[in-house]
Amino acid sequence: MQKWGSAQRSRHLIDALLRHGAVDVVVLRFDRRGTEAPPNSVSDFHGARVIEIGVMVGGLPSRPRFDLASDHVTRTVEQHVDLNSYDLFVSRYVKPALKLRLPPQVPVVVDFDDAVYEPPWRALSTPKMWVGAFTRLLNDRLLVRMRLACRPHAHYFFCREAERRHFPALPGSVLPNLPAAPARPGPPSFDAPARPALMFVGLLDYMPNTDAVDWFLADIWPRVRAAVPDARFLIVGSGADELLARWRAHAGVETLGFVDSLADAYAQATASVVPMRGGAGTNIKALEPFHYGRPVIATRQVLEGYDSLFRDGQDMLAADDARTFAEHCIALLDSPARARELARSGYQRLSTHLTTEHFGRIVDSAVAPLLSGSAVNTAARISRS
Repeated sequence: MQKWGSAQRSRHLIDALLRHGAVDVVVLRFDRRGTEAPPNSVSDFHGARVIEIGVMVGGLPSRPRFDLASDHVTRTVEQHVDLNSYDLFVSRYVKPALKLRLPPQVPVVVDFDDAVYEPPWRALSTPKMWVGAFTRLLNDRLLVRMRLACRPHAHYFFCREAERRHFPALPGSVLPNLPAAPARPGPPSFDAPARPALMFVGLLDYMPNTDAVDWFLADIWPRVRAAVPDARFLIVGSGADELLARWRAHAGVETLGFVDSLADAYAQATASVVPMRGGAGTNIKALEPFHYGRPVIATRQVLEGYDSLFRDGQDMLAADDARTFAEHCIALLDSPARARELARSGYQRLSTHLTTEHFGRIVDSAVAPLLSGSAVNTAARISRS
């Protein structure tokens, strides 16, 4: 499993489902080259069997971009697994549940995770970007909504209450995202580095992340450097060479790329910034810094993803305009004591309220009623596309 947030959620979900029976994890790989690969089975992934199935992309319904039911995708999957042999389907994201023609008598749990994507409109600079944004909106806000009401015996997981409110007719619950905890006993060190620095961590080929860094460098960073001339801005994550080179052209900016040790990277930072203006979900990049003893400065879009779990001014600092965001950055760079105070509070809230035990209880409460009355040993399936 990869280490980023979506894979962490998958791992926690698999672990919770294993308490209810055997779990098969079906991974759908869409192949545009016209070759259909056989499944690659892993005999044991922490107790689950993983089956990877290559799907040759054909007509419009089989394309992974659209949540349309596909006979072709269904037939491909059924060559390797018997869909009627399961007691429960758990669809990681909504796509597998809508693309596969699942047996109607088998209950389904759909893990939406990122249910409401908001394109970073300011970053759409080419016709291709605009077409891609509108295509996703058409899929998410029309196709998905039209088809979800047709499925009986279902439960839906949302990663935050704000997204659940967009689907009031669907039976569901909020299943929070959990950041990966470092392999370290006890709390982190909250000591600030010798040189003031801010840091952004993220997948840098994801458009909302690129837009966040671009906005920060254009409108926020010059204000910060004017007040704290020796401050650094560290960018962690894999991205195109030309993109990283463009960002490094700004004074005080260092691109660290993919790092083997997040602990070493966070040790260089006074605070973590999450200046998101688009995207979806809870932006788990805003929780990870607390595991490493670092405070977070974010937009209100990020803070609101946690539905009052983290509080502005007590656990995080939030702002949507460049001036206030810069003022927050400057305040923490100038006051390591204030940075430590926020980091301690955020870490306490994280370690108390967002735990694997809490995650597992929410999964249990959804899965157990759907499996009750099953005549055979329960089995669950996670499908990913």
